[in-house]
Amino acid sequence: MHDVVGAYQRLNHIYQLYIKSAFPLRYRSLAAERDRLLQQPGILSQPPLIEPVPIYPSSGRDLQTAAKQLPEKYHDLAQLGKMLFEEGIELYQHQWESLKEVLINQKDLVVTTGTGSGKTECFLLPLLAHLAWESSTWEASPPPPSNHCWWDVQGNRVSQCKHVTRPKAMRGLILYPLNALVEDQLRRLRKTLEAPEIHDWLDKERGTNRITFGRYTGQTPIPGEPTTDKIKRLRNELDECAKQQQNLLQCPN
Repeated sequence: MHDVVGAYQRLNHIYQLYIKSAFPLRYRSLAAERDRLLQQPGILSQPPLIEPVPIYPSSGRDLQTAAKQLPEKYHDLAQLGKMLFEEGIELYQHQWESLKEVLINQKDLVVTTGTGSGKTECFLLPLLAHLAWESSTWEASPPPPSNHCWWDVQGNRVSQCKHVTRPKAMRGLILYPLNALVEDQLRRLRKTLEAPEIHDWLDKERGTNRITFGRYTGQTPIPGEPTTDKIKRLRNELDECAKQQQNLLQCPN
């Protein structure tokens, strides 16, 4: 839609006509007063707020090319991070500079660019590059235990990563001021790390290891140190989630 202001004006006019026709007034003075009220901003509608987005300079490098210009140990970023960019899309200059400053110059950075400028990639790409390099040193992952879904069987809680032989640690911590931002970034992480193409690559090149992530907010069920009561409540929470998943899978397309 190119004429945003014109579209707003037409819609606003249509709604005013609807109110006049659906709720006619006998007296002209009352109708005129209502017209004046409806034309005030915020009564019937709010004028659009338009934020022009500048064209950010391109680095001239897609992810494949950018990864090759990094130190060799980071070259697998082209595979692990490929779901962040559609094929042929070039990195912005500030995204490429972020990669260089973190991975080559070993610097911390602050990115201050506008809306839609790809700030997320500025910190995700260096993180993924480190994960791509470190994961190349991991031993192959054995298959998960038979009671991996421990909440669905009798017995004690079994860690989801108990079978994994690689060093257990938190590799990255991403903080957000709002839950809405967390939800958006979770969607991005799912697309990046849980795509079938990435799982296939991890199976072939990283011994079936997985790069996992999670969310911790005020809505996270059963937080804090594990106790018998908390484990019981967590079992119930996970069991309910599993039932909801099965119901969704059984729904017709």
